[in-house]
Amino acid sequence: MRNRWLQYSLSLAMVFFTVYTPGIAQHAVARDVVQNKESAESDLGNLEMQLKRIEEAFLVQQKMMKQMETLALTQQEQIKELKTRVEAMSEKPVAVAKEEIKDEVKQEMKQEVQQEVGNYLASAEAREKLGLALPGKYEPVFACYKPDRDRASLSFQTRDGKYSLDIGFRFQTRFTYKDKDEDFNEQDITDIDLRRARLNFSGNIYSKDLNYYVEIDADSYEVNMRDYYIYWTPLKELNTKIGYFKVPAGRQWNSSGFKLLLQDRSIATDNFKQDRDYGLDIYGQPFDSHMEYHAAVFQGAGSNPNKTYGKDENIDNELMYVLSARCNPFGIYDYYDETDLKYSEKFKATMGVSATYNAKQKDKKLANTDTILGGADIGMRYRGFTWDSEYYIEKNNPEGDGDSITSDGVHSQAGYFVLPKKLEVAARYAVFDPNEDTPDDVQTEYTVGINYYMRGHRQQIQTDVGHFVTETTTEDKNETRIRLQYQMIF
Repeated sequence: MRNRWLQYSLSLAMVFFTVYTPGIAQHAVARDVVQNKESAESDLGNLEMQLKRIEEAFLVQQKMMKQMETLALTQQEQIKELKTRVEAMSEKPVAVAKEEIKDEVKQEMKQEVQQEVGNYLASAEAREKLGLALPGKYEPVFACYKPDRDRASLSFQTRDGKYSLDIGFRFQTRFTYKDKDEDFNEQDITDIDLRRARLNFSGNIYSKDLNYYVEIDADSYEVNMRDYYIYWTPLKELNTKIGYFKVPAGRQWNSSGFKLLLQDRSIATDNFKQDRDYGLDIYGQPFDSHMEYHAAVFQGAGSNPNKTYGKDENIDNELMYVLSARCNPFGIYDYYDETDLKYSEKFKATMGVSATYNAKQKDKKLANTDTILGGADIGMRYRGFTWDSEYYIEKNNPEGDGDSITSDGVHSQAGYFVLPKKLEVAARYAVFDPNEDTPDDVQTEYTVGINYYMRGHRQQIQTDVGHFVTETTTEDKNETRIRLQYQMIF
């Protein structure tokens, strides 16, 4: 310790002399020069003496610098020795409490187990064996609210977009008053009903092109599975759908029940619609959506209540086939919406035809009968104005003895937004003839209505008044219907 203090003292002294000595030498030189100037005696001896003094001071400085260099080397050796001692001490085990060691070991083991489990579940082998269909290693899932979706509001999806789940609920509650014809001994009806109530789940899985849709309904308080299908959409021009879904025959039938101009479809559509069925549909929208086609095959048994073991049987082993084509001369046409709520600034139009072989009648298959249904429709949209017309013709040909029956129907309807995107007026005319060879059986519909949109189709109120006339051999049967309906989608 004493030697160390001695070294430090010597270092300070050297620094002091290094700084101070040159100053002394310079001061002495300056003084001598002044004295020489004052005395005016500048002989060579005095100059040599001054030079000698400067050389002596320089030698002293050199000696001190050498001493400082030696001291610096000594200090470097000491620093190296201290580093070696510190490293040796750090390698020795440090005493730790048993509880701390246990907690640390447990935490490390937990992290290792989580890492191994996460890596395994994210592997392709685990997804294949367990069917977990996990999106990938540590792929996050996020939720978002989508109020502009047609059928869903809440969506969960992975950030790569390969997995998603959309959830939505729609319902319509309705008040109905029917003024029946007293001449036919019928009583008036007043009713409050849950017209439509749907809970749906949709999204995509494995990729952005493979989609699914499942819908459960509680219409009129009866819970049923309504739609369930998978559809693959690799190209806009070529897509595939398989499962249980609407038959693509008839435009108004394929319009959404929550986007109708009036509260229900026309009497013509109700009598010729093919409803839903089990089947396969190949469809697309080529030529930049100026065209649309469907080529589909269905079981054709229908979904009527006469079921065996939970589903209908194909009683004659003949399938139902559907072909339809559509032309949209002014670009894509949203025929799922019967209103012009979007207020089209450009004129839009559509024209379509369809043909169904082994068609159903009132969603029921006719035994030993070949049924062919044809349809044609036309529609337009422009600045809040809509007009749609559709014609149906059906022919039933019994396979044995019996006469064929031809029936047809038509409807034409129009709507206009008095207040854009808010207040709409609507009117419809429809006719249904169940048998062209039978007189006095034609049914006619006259309906007018008013629609008010609070948040588009997501929240709206509809009211309409309809008058229905059915011809008979004696006198016409009349019925007047008044309805008020509230709709919510969320």
